[in-house]
Amino acid sequence: MKYLIWTLGLASLLTLTTLWARPLLPVDETRYLTVAWEAHERQDFLVSHLNGETYAHKPPILFWLINIVWSLTGVSTLAGRMVAPAAGLACLMLSYRLAWRLCPERPAVRQAAPLMHASCMLWMFFSPVTMFDTLLTSSAMLALDGVLAASQQRGWKSWLQAGVGLGLGILCKGPVVLVFVLPAMLAAPWWSPKVGDSLLRWYGGVLMSVVIGAGMALAWAIPSALSGGDAYAQELLFGQTAGRMVNSFAHRQPFWWYLPIAPLCALPWLFFRPVWQGCFGAMRDSSVRFLLSWLIGGGLILSLVSGKQVYYLMPLLPGAALLLAVLADRSGCVPSRWQLLPVAGGTLVMGAVPLVMNHVPAFQSTGLPGLVSDPMALAMMACGPAILLVQFRSLVQSVTAIATAAVIVLSLLVAALRVSLWDGFDLKPLARFAASSGQPIAWFSNYHGQLNFLGKIPRVDEPEVEADLAEWLTRHPAGVTVVRLKIARNDESELVRLLRTLDRSVPGETDVERLSVLLANEPQMPMKSCKPVIRYVQWIRTGLTLTPLLLVEFQQRATDAAQSDAVVPGA
Repeated sequence: MKYLIWTLGLASLLTLTTLWARPLLPVDETRYLTVAWEAHERQDFLVSHLNGETYAHKPPILFWLINIVWSLTGVSTLAGRMVAPAAGLACLMLSYRLAWRLCPERPAVRQAAPLMHASCMLWMFFSPVTMFDTLLTSSAMLALDGVLAASQQRGWKSWLQAGVGLGLGILCKGPVVLVFVLPAMLAAPWWSPKVGDSLLRWYGGVLMSVVIGAGMALAWAIPSALSGGDAYAQELLFGQTAGRMVNSFAHRQPFWWYLPIAPLCALPWLFFRPVWQGCFGAMRDSSVRFLLSWLIGGGLILSLVSGKQVYYLMPLLPGAALLLAVLADRSGCVPSRWQLLPVAGGTLVMGAVPLVMNHVPAFQSTGLPGLVSDPMALAMMACGPAILLVQFRSLVQSVTAIATAAVIVLSLLVAALRVSLWDGFDLKPLARFAASSGQPIAWFSNYHGQLNFLGKIPRVDEPEVEADLAEWLTRHPAGVTVVRLKIARNDESELVRLLRTLDRSVPGETDVERLSVLLANEPQMPMKSCKPVIRYVQWIRTGLTLTPLLLVEFQQRATDAAQSDAVVPGA
Protein backbone atom coordinates (compact mmCIF):
# COMPACT_ATOMS: atom_id res chain seq x y z
CA MET A 1 0.00 0.00 0.00
CA LYS A 2 2.91 2.40 0.63
CA TYR A 3 3.80 2.24 -3.06
CA LEU A 4 0.24 3.19 -4.03
CA ILE A 5 0.37 6.14 -1.63
CA TRP A 6 3.68 7.21 -3.17
CA THR A 7 2.11 6.91 -6.64
CA LEU A 8 -0.83 9.11 -5.68
CA GLY A 9 1.63 11.61 -4.22
CA LEU A 10 3.59 11.77 -7.48
CA ALA A 11 0.40 12.24 -9.51
CA SER A 12 -0.73 14.98 -7.12
CA LEU A 13 2.63 16.74 -7.45
CA LEU A 14 2.31 16.82 -11.23
CA THR A 15 -1.32 17.97 -11.05
CA LEU A 16 -0.67 20.78 -8.58
CA THR A 17 2.34 21.96 -10.59
CA THR A 18 0.20 22.02 -13.74
CA LEU A 19 -2.67 23.88 -12.10
CA TRP A 20 -0.23 26.46 -10.71
CA ALA A 21 1.79 26.94 -13.89
CA ARG A 22 -0.76 26.66 -16.67
CA PRO A 23 -3.96 28.61 -17.41
CA LEU A 24 -7.09 27.16 -18.96
CA LEU A 25 -6.13 26.14 -22.48
CA PRO A 26 -8.32 27.30 -25.36
CA VAL A 27 -10.29 25.95 -27.01
CA ASP A 28 -11.06 22.70 -25.18
CA GLU A 29 -10.65 23.59 -21.51
CA THR A 30 -12.25 27.02 -21.88
CA ARG A 31 -15.19 25.45 -23.73
CA TYR A 32 -15.86 22.72 -21.17
CA LEU A 33 -15.65 25.10 -18.21
CA THR A 34 -18.05 27.39 -20.06
CA VAL A 35 -20.57 24.56 -20.56
CA ALA A 36 -20.35 23.67 -16.86
CA TRP A 37 -20.70 27.34 -15.85
CA GLU A 38 -23.77 27.85 -18.04
CA ALA A 39 -25.37 24.79 -16.44
CA HIS A 40 -24.69 26.41 -13.05
CA GLU A 41 -26.10 29.77 -14.14
CA ARG A 42 -29.22 28.25 -15.71
CA GLN A 43 -29.57 25.54 -13.06
CA ASP A 44 -30.28 23.26 -16.01
CA PHE A 45 -28.34 20.01 -15.69
CA LEU A 46 -30.41 18.08 -18.22
CA VAL A 47 -29.64 20.04 -21.40
CA SER A 48 -26.13 21.42 -21.84
CA HIS A 49 -25.56 24.89 -23.32
CA LEU A 50 -22.57 26.65 -24.85
CA ASN A 51 -22.76 30.41 -25.32
CA GLY A 52 -26.51 30.30 -24.88
CA GLU A 53 -27.11 27.58 -27.49
CA THR A 54 -27.86 23.92 -26.80
CA TYR A 55 -24.74 21.78 -26.82
CA ALA A 56 -25.10 18.13 -27.81
CA HIS A 57 -21.49 17.35 -28.72
CA LYS A 58 -20.52 15.80 -25.37
CA PRO A 59 -22.43 13.87 -22.69
CA PRO A 60 -22.91 15.61 -19.33
CA ILE A 61 -20.97 13.73 -16.65
CA LEU A 62 -17.91 16.03 -16.64
CA PHE A 63 -20.20 19.05 -16.35
CA TRP A 64 -22.20 17.40 -13.58
CA LEU A 65 -19.09 16.58 -11.57
CA ILE A 66 -17.73 20.11 -11.91
CA ASN A 67 -21.04 21.48 -10.66
CA ILE A 68 -21.06 19.05 -7.73
CA VAL A 69 -17.65 20.43 -6.75
CA TRP A 70 -18.85 24.01 -7.25
CA SER A 71 -21.84 23.33 -5.00
CA LEU A 72 -19.28 22.81 -2.21
CA THR A 73 -16.65 25.42 -3.12
CA GLY A 74 -18.51 28.04 -5.14
CA VAL A 75 -17.70 28.71 -8.78
CA SER A 76 -13.93 28.52 -9.04
CA THR A 77 -11.53 27.83 -11.91
CA LEU A 78 -9.20 25.85 -9.65
CA ALA A 79 -11.99 23.69 -8.21
CA GLY A 80 -13.41 23.01 -11.67
CA ARG A 81 -9.99 22.01 -12.99
CA MET A 82 -9.52 19.45 -10.19
CA VAL A 83 -12.26 17.13 -11.45
CA ALA A 84 -10.46 15.46 -14.37
CA PRO A 85 -7.18 14.96 -12.43
CA ALA A 86 -9.19 13.46 -9.56
CA ALA A 87 -10.52 10.91 -12.05
CA GLY A 88 -6.87 10.27 -12.95
CA LEU A 89 -6.13 9.41 -9.31
CA ALA A 90 -9.09 7.03 -9.36
CA CYS A 91 -7.54 5.36 -12.43
CA LEU A 92 -4.31 4.73 -10.52
CA MET A 93 -6.24 3.08 -7.69
CA LEU A 94 -8.11 0.98 -10.24
CA SER A 95 -4.73 -0.07 -11.69
CA TYR A 96 -3.86 -1.42 -8.26
CA ARG A 97 -7.19 -3.24 -8.05
CA LEU A 98 -6.94 -4.73 -11.54
CA ALA A 99 -3.41 -5.93 -10.79
CA TRP A 100 -4.71 -7.61 -7.64
CA ARG A 101 -7.46 -9.36 -9.63
CA LEU A 102 -5.07 -10.44 -12.37
CA CYS A 103 -2.16 -11.57 -10.20
CA PRO A 104 -3.32 -11.96 -6.58
CA GLU A 105 -0.27 -14.05 -5.72
CA ARG A 106 2.25 -11.54 -7.20
CA PRO A 107 2.37 -8.41 -5.00
CA ALA A 108 5.13 -6.81 -7.08
CA VAL A 109 2.71 -6.43 -10.00
CA ARG A 110 0.15 -4.42 -8.01
CA GLN A 111 2.95 -2.34 -6.49
CA ALA A 112 4.64 -1.56 -9.81
CA ALA A 113 1.64 -1.17 -12.15
CA PRO A 114 0.26 2.12 -10.69
CA LEU A 115 3.78 3.60 -10.65
CA MET A 116 4.31 2.70 -14.31
CA HIS A 117 0.84 3.99 -15.17
CA ALA A 118 1.40 7.36 -13.44
CA SER A 119 4.77 7.94 -15.12
CA CYS A 120 4.00 6.99 -18.74
CA MET A 121 4.58 9.96 -21.02
CA LEU A 122 1.04 10.09 -22.44
CA TRP A 123 -0.55 9.93 -18.99
CA MET A 124 1.67 12.65 -17.54
CA PHE A 125 0.85 15.01 -20.39
CA PHE A 126 -2.94 14.58 -20.48
CA SER A 127 -4.17 13.44 -17.04
CA PRO A 128 -4.10 17.00 -15.58
CA VAL A 129 -6.06 18.43 -18.55
CA THR A 130 -9.78 19.20 -18.18
CA MET A 131 -11.05 16.82 -20.84
CA PHE A 132 -13.15 13.65 -20.90
CA ASP A 133 -10.45 11.04 -21.36
CA THR A 134 -9.44 10.40 -17.74
CA LEU A 135 -13.13 10.02 -16.85
CA LEU A 136 -13.59 7.67 -19.79
CA THR A 137 -10.52 5.69 -18.70
CA SER A 138 -11.79 5.30 -15.13
CA SER A 139 -15.17 4.10 -16.40
CA ALA A 140 -13.60 1.55 -18.76
CA MET A 141 -11.35 0.28 -15.96
CA LEU A 142 -14.34 -0.07 -13.60
CA ALA A 143 -16.13 -2.12 -16.26
CA LEU A 144 -13.06 -4.29 -16.89
CA ASP A 145 -12.67 -4.92 -13.18
CA GLY A 146 -16.23 -6.23 -13.23
CA VAL A 147 -15.37 -8.43 -16.25
CA LEU A 148 -12.41 -9.94 -14.40
CA ALA A 149 -14.56 -10.53 -11.33
CA ALA A 150 -17.18 -12.25 -13.50
CA SER A 151 -14.50 -14.51 -15.01
CA GLN A 152 -13.64 -15.57 -11.47
CA GLN A 153 -17.31 -16.56 -11.02
CA ARG A 154 -18.23 -13.86 -8.56
CA GLY A 155 -21.87 -13.72 -9.64
CA TRP A 156 -24.32 -11.22 -11.09
CA LYS A 157 -22.89 -8.32 -9.07
CA SER A 158 -19.82 -8.46 -11.28
CA TRP A 159 -21.93 -7.95 -14.39
CA LEU A 160 -23.80 -5.15 -12.65
CA GLN A 161 -20.45 -3.45 -11.98
CA ALA A 162 -19.43 -3.91 -15.62
CA GLY A 163 -22.74 -2.43 -16.75
CA VAL A 164 -22.40 0.56 -14.44
CA GLY A 165 -18.88 1.14 -15.79
CA LEU A 166 -20.20 1.05 -19.36
CA GLY A 167 -23.05 3.40 -18.48
CA LEU A 168 -20.73 5.90 -16.85
CA GLY A 169 -18.41 5.64 -19.85
CA ILE A 170 -21.26 6.44 -22.25
CA LEU A 171 -22.19 9.42 -20.09
CA CYS A 172 -18.51 10.48 -20.20
CA LYS A 173 -17.85 10.33 -23.93
CA GLY A 174 -20.48 8.22 -25.65
CA PRO A 175 -20.46 4.61 -26.91
CA VAL A 176 -16.69 4.77 -27.56
CA VAL A 177 -16.26 3.14 -24.12
CA LEU A 178 -17.25 -0.15 -25.77
CA VAL A 179 -14.07 0.04 -27.88
CA PHE A 180 -12.00 -0.48 -24.72
CA VAL A 181 -14.17 -3.05 -22.94
CA LEU A 182 -15.96 -5.20 -25.50
CA PRO A 183 -12.84 -6.85 -27.03
CA ALA A 184 -11.82 -8.27 -23.65
CA MET A 185 -15.40 -9.39 -22.99
CA LEU A 186 -15.70 -11.20 -26.31
CA ALA A 187 -12.24 -12.77 -26.13
CA ALA A 188 -12.78 -14.18 -22.63
CA PRO A 189 -12.63 -17.88 -23.69
CA TRP A 190 -9.06 -17.19 -24.89
CA TRP A 191 -7.78 -15.63 -21.66
CA SER A 192 -9.89 -17.45 -19.04
CA PRO A 193 -10.29 -21.26 -19.02
CA LYS A 194 -13.24 -20.98 -16.62
CA VAL A 195 -15.30 -19.04 -19.16
CA GLY A 196 -15.11 -21.86 -21.73
CA ASP A 197 -17.13 -24.13 -19.43
CA SER A 198 -20.24 -21.95 -19.74
CA LEU A 199 -20.19 -19.78 -22.83
CA LEU A 200 -23.95 -19.17 -22.85
CA ARG A 201 -23.87 -17.83 -19.32
CA TRP A 202 -20.84 -15.68 -20.08
CA TYR A 203 -22.21 -14.00 -23.19
CA GLY A 204 -25.55 -13.59 -21.46
CA GLY A 205 -23.68 -11.63 -18.79
CA VAL A 206 -21.98 -9.54 -21.50
CA LEU A 207 -25.38 -8.73 -23.01
CA MET A 208 -26.78 -7.87 -19.58
CA SER A 209 -23.95 -5.42 -18.85
CA VAL A 210 -24.35 -3.72 -22.24
CA VAL A 211 -28.10 -3.37 -21.64
CA ILE A 212 -27.45 -1.88 -18.19
CA GLY A 213 -24.99 0.62 -19.66
CA ALA A 214 -27.36 1.58 -22.47
CA GLY A 215 -30.21 1.94 -19.98
CA MET A 216 -28.17 4.33 -17.83
CA ALA A 217 -27.35 6.46 -20.87
CA LEU A 218 -30.93 6.51 -22.16
CA ALA A 219 -32.21 7.49 -18.72
CA TRP A 220 -30.49 10.82 -19.34
CA ALA A 221 -30.58 11.06 -23.15
CA ILE A 222 -34.34 10.64 -23.64
CA PRO A 223 -35.47 13.28 -21.10
CA SER A 224 -32.69 15.57 -22.33
CA ALA A 225 -33.80 15.18 -25.95
CA LEU A 226 -37.42 15.84 -25.04
CA SER A 227 -36.48 18.95 -23.09
CA GLY A 228 -33.96 20.43 -25.54
CA GLY A 229 -36.13 20.77 -28.64
CA ASP A 230 -36.19 19.05 -32.02
CA ALA A 231 -32.83 20.26 -33.35
CA TYR A 232 -31.05 19.35 -30.12
CA ALA A 233 -32.75 15.94 -30.00
CA GLN A 234 -31.75 15.19 -33.59
CA GLU A 235 -28.13 16.13 -32.90
CA LEU A 236 -28.00 14.28 -29.58
CA LEU A 237 -29.59 11.01 -30.64
CA PHE A 238 -28.52 10.76 -34.28
CA GLY A 239 -26.41 13.58 -35.67
CA GLN A 240 -23.51 13.33 -33.25
CA THR A 241 -22.66 9.66 -33.81
CA ALA A 242 -23.38 9.64 -37.54
CA GLY A 243 -21.61 12.94 -38.09
CA ARG A 244 -18.51 11.84 -36.22
CA MET A 245 -18.38 8.57 -38.16
CA VAL A 246 -18.67 10.35 -41.54
CA ASN A 247 -16.11 12.96 -40.56
CA SER A 248 -13.82 10.26 -39.23
CA PHE A 249 -13.77 8.33 -42.49
CA ALA A 250 -13.55 11.50 -44.61
CA HIS A 251 -10.66 13.11 -42.72
CA ARG A 252 -8.98 10.35 -40.75
CA GLN A 253 -5.28 9.65 -40.54
CA PRO A 254 -3.84 6.48 -42.13
CA PHE A 255 -4.52 3.12 -40.47
CA TRP A 256 -0.94 2.88 -39.20
CA TRP A 257 -0.92 6.40 -37.65
CA TYR A 258 -0.86 5.10 -34.06
CA LEU A 259 2.01 2.64 -34.65
CA PRO A 260 4.91 5.12 -34.38
CA ILE A 261 3.15 7.11 -31.65
CA ALA A 262 2.20 4.28 -29.27
CA PRO A 263 5.79 3.46 -28.19
CA LEU A 264 6.41 7.11 -27.30
CA CYS A 265 3.33 7.04 -25.07
CA ALA A 266 4.83 4.26 -22.93
CA LEU A 267 8.19 5.96 -22.33
CA PRO A 268 10.34 5.64 -20.24
CA TRP A 269 9.32 2.02 -19.63
CA LEU A 270 10.26 0.64 -23.02
CA PHE A 271 13.90 1.20 -21.96
CA PHE A 272 13.40 -0.86 -18.79
CA ARG A 273 15.27 -4.12 -19.39
CA PRO A 274 13.20 -6.42 -17.09
CA VAL A 275 10.17 -5.77 -19.33
CA TRP A 276 11.93 -7.39 -22.28
CA GLN A 277 13.44 -10.16 -20.17
CA GLY A 278 9.94 -11.17 -19.07
CA CYS A 279 8.58 -11.59 -22.61
CA PHE A 280 9.83 -15.16 -23.06
CA GLY A 281 6.89 -17.55 -22.62
CA ALA A 282 4.56 -14.72 -21.60
CA MET A 283 1.68 -15.91 -23.78
CA ARG A 284 1.14 -18.83 -21.41
CA ASP A 285 0.12 -16.31 -18.74
CA SER A 286 -3.66 -15.72 -18.69
CA SER A 287 -3.15 -12.19 -17.33
CA VAL A 288 -1.00 -11.35 -20.37
CA ARG A 289 -3.68 -12.68 -22.72
CA PHE A 290 -6.36 -10.59 -20.97
CA LEU A 291 -4.26 -7.44 -21.30
CA LEU A 292 -3.45 -8.14 -24.94
CA SER A 293 -7.14 -8.56 -25.74
CA TRP A 294 -7.74 -5.14 -24.15
CA LEU A 295 -4.83 -3.47 -25.96
CA ILE A 296 -4.91 -5.12 -29.38
CA GLY A 297 -8.69 -5.14 -29.69
CA GLY A 298 -9.04 -1.50 -28.67
CA GLY A 299 -6.06 -0.41 -30.74
CA LEU A 300 -7.33 -2.09 -33.91
CA ILE A 301 -10.79 -0.57 -33.59
CA LEU A 302 -9.34 2.90 -32.99
CA SER A 303 -7.16 2.49 -36.05
CA LEU A 304 -10.05 1.33 -38.24
CA VAL A 305 -12.87 3.62 -37.18
CA SER A 306 -12.06 6.58 -35.00
CA GLY A 307 -10.63 9.91 -36.04
CA LYS A 308 -7.15 9.88 -34.63
CA GLN A 309 -5.79 11.98 -31.78
CA VAL A 310 -3.00 10.83 -29.48
CA TYR A 311 -5.12 11.25 -26.34
CA TYR A 312 -7.68 8.77 -27.72
CA LEU A 313 -5.17 6.15 -26.56
CA MET A 314 -5.59 7.14 -22.89
CA PRO A 315 -8.00 4.29 -21.97
CA LEU A 316 -5.47 1.77 -23.34
CA LEU A 317 -2.61 3.09 -21.23
CA PRO A 318 -3.57 1.34 -17.96
CA GLY A 319 -3.58 -1.96 -19.83
CA ALA A 320 -0.12 -1.18 -21.22
CA ALA A 321 1.18 -0.30 -17.74
CA LEU A 322 -0.26 -3.51 -16.30
CA LEU A 323 1.33 -5.52 -19.12
CA LEU A 324 4.69 -3.87 -18.51
CA ALA A 325 4.43 -4.63 -14.79
CA VAL A 326 3.49 -8.28 -15.39
CA LEU A 327 6.38 -8.76 -17.84
CA ALA A 328 8.89 -7.07 -15.54
CA ASP A 329 7.77 -9.26 -12.63
CA ARG A 330 8.03 -12.38 -14.80
CA SER A 331 11.72 -11.61 -15.39
CA GLY A 332 12.40 -12.29 -11.70
CA CYS A 333 15.43 -9.99 -11.69
CA VAL A 334 16.50 -6.90 -9.80
CA PRO A 335 18.08 -4.58 -12.39
CA SER A 336 21.66 -3.48 -11.79
CA ARG A 337 22.91 0.06 -12.32
CA TRP A 338 24.23 -0.92 -15.76
CA GLN A 339 20.83 -2.30 -16.75
CA LEU A 340 19.21 1.01 -15.76
CA LEU A 341 21.63 2.98 -17.90
CA PRO A 342 19.23 3.25 -20.92
CA VAL A 343 16.48 4.77 -18.73
CA ALA A 344 18.92 7.14 -17.01
CA GLY A 345 20.45 8.09 -20.36
CA GLY A 346 17.05 8.75 -21.91
CA THR A 347 16.10 11.00 -19.00
CA LEU A 348 19.40 12.84 -19.35
CA VAL A 349 18.83 13.36 -23.08
CA MET A 350 15.28 14.64 -22.53
CA GLY A 351 16.59 17.24 -20.10
CA ALA A 352 19.40 18.18 -22.49
CA VAL A 353 17.06 18.92 -25.43
CA PRO A 354 16.11 22.43 -24.24
CA LEU A 355 19.74 23.16 -23.43
CA VAL A 356 20.73 22.29 -26.99
CA MET A 357 17.91 24.40 -28.42
CA ASN A 358 18.98 27.38 -26.34
CA HIS A 359 22.52 27.39 -27.74
CA VAL A 360 22.50 25.82 -31.23
CA PRO A 361 22.00 28.53 -33.90
CA ALA A 362 19.92 26.23 -36.12
CA PHE A 363 17.01 26.46 -33.65
CA GLN A 364 16.99 30.23 -33.29
CA SER A 365 14.16 30.76 -35.80
CA THR A 366 11.90 28.01 -34.43
CA GLY A 367 10.52 29.80 -31.37
CA LEU A 368 11.90 27.04 -29.12
CA PRO A 369 15.00 28.73 -27.62
CA GLY A 370 14.36 30.30 -24.25
CA LEU A 371 11.24 28.32 -23.43
CA VAL A 372 13.18 26.39 -20.77
CA SER A 373 16.01 28.19 -18.98
CA ASP A 374 19.46 26.61 -18.72
CA PRO A 375 19.22 26.07 -14.91
CA MET A 376 15.87 24.26 -15.33
CA ALA A 377 17.30 22.14 -18.13
CA LEU A 378 20.26 21.19 -15.93
CA ALA A 379 17.89 20.25 -13.09
CA MET A 380 15.93 18.01 -15.49
CA MET A 381 19.15 16.41 -16.72
CA ALA A 382 20.25 15.66 -13.14
CA CYS A 383 17.23 13.37 -12.64
CA GLY A 384 18.80 10.81 -15.04
CA PRO A 385 22.08 10.17 -13.22
CA ALA A 386 20.24 10.34 -9.89
CA ILE A 387 18.57 7.02 -10.76
CA LEU A 388 21.99 5.36 -10.79
CA LEU A 389 23.01 6.59 -7.35
CA VAL A 390 20.78 4.13 -5.46
CA GLN A 391 21.46 0.45 -4.89
CA PHE A 392 18.13 -1.33 -5.42
CA ARG A 393 17.15 -4.42 -3.49
CA SER A 394 13.95 -5.21 -5.39
CA LEU A 395 12.31 -4.66 -8.75
CA VAL A 396 9.67 -2.36 -7.23
CA GLN A 397 12.31 -0.08 -5.73
CA SER A 398 13.87 0.45 -9.16
CA VAL A 399 10.41 1.09 -10.65
CA THR A 400 9.75 3.64 -7.90
CA ALA A 401 12.99 5.49 -8.62
CA ILE A 402 12.34 5.66 -12.37
CA ALA A 403 8.72 6.77 -11.91
CA THR A 404 9.76 9.45 -9.43
CA ALA A 405 12.43 10.78 -11.79
CA ALA A 406 9.99 10.86 -14.72
CA VAL A 407 7.34 12.79 -12.79
CA ILE A 408 9.88 15.26 -11.42
CA VAL A 409 11.30 15.88 -14.90
CA LEU A 410 7.87 16.65 -16.34
CA SER A 411 6.90 18.76 -13.32
CA LEU A 412 10.07 20.81 -13.79
CA LEU A 413 9.27 21.17 -17.50
CA VAL A 414 5.70 22.35 -16.82
CA ALA A 415 6.94 24.84 -14.21
CA ALA A 416 9.71 26.10 -16.51
CA LEU A 417 7.15 26.91 -19.23
CA ARG A 418 4.94 28.96 -16.92
CA VAL A 419 5.96 32.39 -18.22
CA SER A 420 7.70 31.51 -21.48
CA LEU A 421 4.84 29.42 -22.96
CA TRP A 422 1.74 28.88 -20.84
CA ASP A 423 1.12 32.55 -20.13
CA GLY A 424 0.62 33.10 -23.84
CA PHE A 425 -2.53 30.92 -23.76
CA ASP A 426 -4.22 32.89 -20.96
CA LEU A 427 -7.35 34.57 -22.33
CA LYS A 428 -8.49 35.86 -18.94
CA PRO A 429 -7.16 39.45 -19.40
CA LEU A 430 -9.03 39.89 -22.69
CA ALA A 431 -12.18 38.23 -21.34
CA ARG A 432 -12.29 40.44 -18.26
CA PHE A 433 -11.64 43.63 -20.20
CA ALA A 434 -14.37 42.75 -22.71
CA ALA A 435 -16.80 42.05 -19.87
CA SER A 436 -15.94 45.36 -18.16
CA SER A 437 -16.80 47.32 -21.32
CA GLY A 438 -20.49 46.83 -20.60
CA GLN A 439 -21.14 46.65 -24.36
CA PRO A 440 -22.46 43.79 -26.50
CA ILE A 441 -19.58 41.53 -27.54
CA ALA A 442 -18.96 39.62 -30.76
CA TRP A 443 -16.14 37.29 -31.80
CA PHE A 444 -15.52 37.39 -35.54
CA SER A 445 -15.26 33.84 -36.92
CA ASN A 446 -14.54 30.52 -35.15
CA TYR A 447 -15.82 31.14 -31.64
CA HIS A 448 -15.84 28.17 -29.25
CA GLY A 449 -16.80 29.64 -25.88
CA GLN A 450 -13.35 31.01 -25.05
CA LEU A 451 -14.58 34.10 -23.18
CA ASN A 452 -17.84 33.18 -21.45
CA PHE A 453 -16.53 31.45 -18.33
CA LEU A 454 -13.34 33.50 -18.02
CA GLY A 455 -15.22 36.82 -18.23
CA LYS A 456 -18.54 35.57 -16.79
CA ILE A 457 -20.15 36.77 -20.04
CA PRO A 458 -23.60 35.26 -20.71
CA ARG A 459 -23.50 35.75 -24.46
CA VAL A 460 -20.86 36.40 -27.13
CA ASP A 461 -22.31 36.78 -30.62
CA GLU A 462 -20.64 34.76 -33.36
CA PRO A 463 -20.65 36.41 -36.82
CA GLU A 464 -18.82 34.04 -39.15
CA VAL A 465 -18.56 36.22 -42.27
CA GLU A 466 -18.36 39.96 -42.87
CA ALA A 467 -22.01 40.25 -43.89
CA ASP A 468 -23.04 38.78 -40.52
CA LEU A 469 -20.74 41.21 -38.73
CA ALA A 470 -22.20 44.18 -40.64
CA GLU A 471 -25.71 43.11 -39.66
CA TRP A 472 -24.62 42.70 -36.02
CA LEU A 473 -23.08 46.19 -35.98
CA THR A 474 -26.31 47.63 -37.36
CA ARG A 475 -28.13 46.19 -34.33
CA HIS A 476 -25.30 46.98 -31.89
CA PRO A 477 -23.49 50.12 -33.14
CA ALA A 478 -21.68 50.53 -29.80
CA GLY A 479 -20.72 46.85 -29.59
CA VAL A 480 -17.12 45.57 -29.46
CA THR A 481 -15.73 42.80 -31.63
CA VAL A 482 -12.81 40.41 -31.09
CA VAL A 483 -10.82 40.08 -34.32
CA ARG A 484 -7.84 37.76 -34.71
CA LEU A 485 -5.13 38.72 -37.18
CA LYS A 486 -2.98 35.85 -38.46
CA ILE A 487 0.26 37.78 -38.56
CA ALA A 488 3.55 36.68 -37.03
CA ARG A 489 4.93 38.43 -33.95
CA ASN A 490 8.41 38.60 -35.47
CA ASP A 491 7.14 40.51 -38.51
CA GLU A 492 8.87 43.91 -38.66
CA SER A 493 6.00 45.85 -40.23
CA GLU A 494 4.96 49.04 -38.44
CA LEU A 495 1.60 47.49 -37.50
CA VAL A 496 3.18 44.48 -35.79
CA ARG A 497 5.82 46.58 -34.03
CA LEU A 498 3.11 48.81 -32.59
CA LEU A 499 0.91 45.87 -31.56
CA ARG A 500 3.88 44.24 -29.80
CA THR A 501 4.30 47.31 -27.60
CA LEU A 502 0.60 47.26 -26.69
CA ASP A 503 0.31 43.61 -25.58
CA ARG A 504 -2.27 43.30 -22.76
CA SER A 505 -2.87 47.01 -22.62
CA VAL A 506 -5.33 49.73 -23.56
CA PRO A 507 -3.92 51.89 -26.38
CA GLY A 508 -3.57 55.60 -25.81
CA GLU A 509 -5.32 58.09 -28.07
CA THR A 510 -2.30 58.56 -30.35
CA ASP A 511 -1.83 54.80 -30.75
CA VAL A 512 -5.54 54.31 -31.43
CA GLU A 513 -5.44 56.78 -34.30
CA ARG A 514 -2.27 55.30 -35.76
CA LEU A 515 -3.68 51.76 -35.52
CA SER A 516 -6.85 52.86 -37.30
CA VAL A 517 -4.75 54.10 -40.22
CA LEU A 518 -2.56 50.99 -40.33
CA LEU A 519 -5.48 48.55 -40.05
CA ALA A 520 -7.26 50.25 -42.93
CA ASN A 521 -4.57 48.68 -45.15
CA GLU A 522 -4.56 45.27 -43.45
CA PRO A 523 -6.25 42.70 -45.76
CA GLN A 524 -7.46 40.52 -42.85
CA MET A 525 -9.33 43.36 -41.16
CA PRO A 526 -13.09 43.23 -41.83
CA MET A 527 -15.45 46.17 -42.25
CA LYS A 528 -13.30 48.47 -44.41
CA SER A 529 -16.20 50.92 -44.56
CA CYS A 530 -15.85 51.54 -40.81
CA LYS A 531 -13.10 53.05 -38.70
CA PRO A 532 -11.57 50.38 -36.39
CA VAL A 533 -11.01 51.83 -32.90
CA ILE A 534 -8.81 49.45 -30.89
CA ARG A 535 -9.87 49.17 -27.24
CA TYR A 536 -7.54 46.35 -26.14
CA VAL A 537 -4.71 44.24 -27.57
CA GLN A 538 -3.54 40.78 -26.49
CA TRP A 539 -1.17 38.38 -28.23
CA ILE A 540 -2.36 34.77 -27.92
CA ARG A 541 -0.58 31.52 -28.71
CA THR A 542 -1.67 28.82 -31.09
CA GLY A 543 1.00 26.24 -30.37
CA LEU A 544 4.32 28.07 -30.68
CA THR A 545 2.83 30.85 -32.83
CA LEU A 546 1.69 34.16 -31.33
CA THR A 547 -0.99 36.18 -33.10
CA PRO A 548 -2.83 39.32 -31.94
CA LEU A 549 -6.43 39.44 -30.73
CA LEU A 550 -7.90 42.93 -31.07
CA LEU A 551 -10.95 44.18 -29.22
CA VAL A 552 -12.37 46.59 -31.79
CA GLU A 553 -15.15 49.14 -31.81
CA PHE A 554 -16.14 49.75 -35.42
CA GLN A 555 -17.23 53.36 -35.88
CA GLN A 556 -18.91 54.81 -38.91
CA ARG A 557 -16.49 57.12 -40.71
CA ALA A 558 -17.24 60.83 -40.52
CA THR A 559 -17.78 61.22 -44.28
CA ASP A 560 -20.22 58.29 -44.35
CA ALA A 561 -22.08 59.64 -41.33
CA ALA A 562 -22.41 63.05 -42.97
CA GLN A 563 -23.75 61.50 -46.16
CA SER A 564 -26.28 59.39 -44.28
CA ASP A 565 -27.50 62.46 -42.40
CA ALA A 566 -27.79 64.61 -45.51
CA VAL A 567 -31.31 65.41 -46.69
CA VAL A 568 -31.96 64.60 -50.34
CA PRO A 569 -33.87 67.49 -52.00
CA GLY A 570 -37.36 66.57 -53.04
CA ALA A 571 -37.36 63.47 -50.86
